[in-house]
Amino acid sequence: MAVIELKNVEKIYGKGDARVEALKDINFEADKSELVLIMGPSGAGKSTFLTIAGSLQKPTSGQVIVNGEDISKFSDKKRNNLRLNEIGFILQAYNLVPYLTVHDQFVLVDKVKKEGNLSKEDLDKLLKDLGITKLVKKYPNELSGGQQQRVAIARALYANPAILLADEPTASLDTQNVEEVGKLFKKLAKEREKAILIVTHDPRLEKYADHIYEMMDGKMSQKK
Repeated sequence: MAVIELKNVEKIYGKGDARVEALKDINFEADKSELVLIMGPSGAGKSTFLTIAGSLQKPTSGQVIVNGEDISKFSDKKRNNLRLNEIGFILQAYNLVPYLTVHDQFVLVDKVKKEGNLSKEDLDKLLKDLGITKLVKKYPNELSGGQQQRVAIARALYANPAILLADEPTASLDTQNVEEVGKLFKKLAKEREKAILIVTHDPRLEKYADHIYEMMDGKMSQKK
């Protein structure tokens, strides 16, 4: 059974002359241990797809199923709980708290989500896998873009979600760093059994994907 599935999802904004069909009859699924790319140009509907898959907004029609449950009918409280426990986000801007050290970014997660996070041993292994063990006492402004991204990945994984959603994670990276990030996401998906969905227009990531979906004008088709 797929960890996340979208069935006949549509998203419409506005009415009359201002009516915009952002998503048109979207069908999609991903299982654990899979790295899935959602590709397409700006304005294709990728960001809308990501916010609906991540339960940040509801579809106009259709179903969004996470772990067998239709979350499109969830109350705001249940959706908040779902995002806290089951869905991790890695945003383009990293969203690290500027006045907290790397170590304290994880302490903050503990305060928000009090149980179900990685053990200290697992976190230490994750930091080692990501090559950021020596950065725990540093602040975000002391880190390079690549280092900030790795911290953001670690923070998202620390809450131990089943699904990881990444928004253009390689947008500002050179080819060498893209290769590293691609290998890293692939490894994380397989070893930690996560469904990792990456919204991107970067073809350099394609070789790491288990599946590739293409979006154009709000429609989605499976390429691989």
